[in-house]
Amino acid sequence: MPHSPKMDIQINKNGLLSNLNFVVKDMCKIKGHKTSCGNPDFYQKCQLAYDYAPFLKNILNAGATLKGITICDEFFYSLIGENAHYGTPTNLNAPGFVPGGSSSGSAAALTTDLYDFSIGSDTGGSVRVPASFCGLFGIRPTHNRIKTDDVYPMAPSFDTIGWFSKDIKIFNKIGQILLNFNDKTDIKFKEFVIPKDLLELVNPEISNLFYKYINNHFPEIKTVRLSKHSKDIIADNFRILQGGEIKKCVIPWILKYKPKISPEINNRIEMAMKITNFEINKAQKFRENLKLEIDKSLPKGIIALFPTTPFSPPKCGQSDEQLASHRKKLMEFTSIAGMTSRPQISMPKFKDNTGPIGISLLGWQYSDEVLLEKLTYL
Repeated sequence: MPHSPKMDIQINKNGLLSNLNFVVKDMCKIKGHKTSCGNPDFYQKCQLAYDYAPFLKNILNAGATLKGITICDEFFYSLIGENAHYGTPTNLNAPGFVPGGSSSGSAAALTTDLYDFSIGSDTGGSVRVPASFCGLFGIRPTHNRIKTDDVYPMAPSFDTIGWFSKDIKIFNKIGQILLNFNDKTDIKFKEFVIPKDLLELVNPEISNLFYKYINNHFPEIKTVRLSKHSKDIIADNFRILQGGEIKKCVIPWILKYKPKISPEINNRIEMAMKITNFEINKAQKFRENLKLEIDKSLPKGIIALFPTTPFSPPKCGQSDEQLASHRKKLMEFTSIAGMTSRPQISMPKFKDNTGPIGISLLGWQYSDEVLLEKLTYL
């Protein structure tokens, strides 16, 4: 929490979340405070907030106490968790290895015993990846289940509010506060399946751990192929759509104020600036067709189980070039939920010789409560 004074914000002593402490990602309006979105120059230009983002006010009204603002990747534009300005939050569950991003500080904070839960955001995997790397429960809800008013946008058609906890009971309580229950599904759960096209991309050691677990718990489980498209094609279309929205939401501020940006994030900003309307329109059609395809391969009532990340956390301090293949492979796993607006939960399950790996549950739109309920059986 590099620029935030020590907080102790409580506006209600009673409620479902009373006596619980939490921290929030550096991404939204907090009454009397500034936001940096991971960039010091943004912080200097930012005005003090006059109120809390609505989702945050709901949490405070439920009795929780806000203890601080956490570091995030600069302008939320990475899945690794390192910030050239503020440093890399320490992942105590994998010392010397990255926490994952962009909700890096929110996840790393829970590898201590200081907080009960934390809040992040997930556009391209920014809750799910750090949840996996830090050994936590973490959720990307159905898109728009939680309103993002007064949250700084990255790519609005993908942006979601998410949360982390080590405790499954607390994790479910946050869902009771944040999810709009009027939107929940009325479809009943039918079965779990394994998306074999994702498992084909997993590191062998993680694949062995996963299938050992599955064989012990679900010996009759079916396999499906989510899409005829290779996952790198899906990820590339996600990259184009996300970059096109960043071009509208983030880059105008950068062009106006010319902040100091780390080289690795600047590389991504420059890439986004070059995306054309033709590429965006083509990628949008691809997204629409992909939704229809996955509605058939993973229909309502079916939940896919798979490792959240294809590998455990990489070492800290690697160059942007060294991490490029890691980011690409992560996007092949995380882009499906974003492209189809589906909810996904990562639950802590495995650990290899470098750190944790989660198992994900990918449901159908508005099945968030079903996924939360199924966690208790896994």
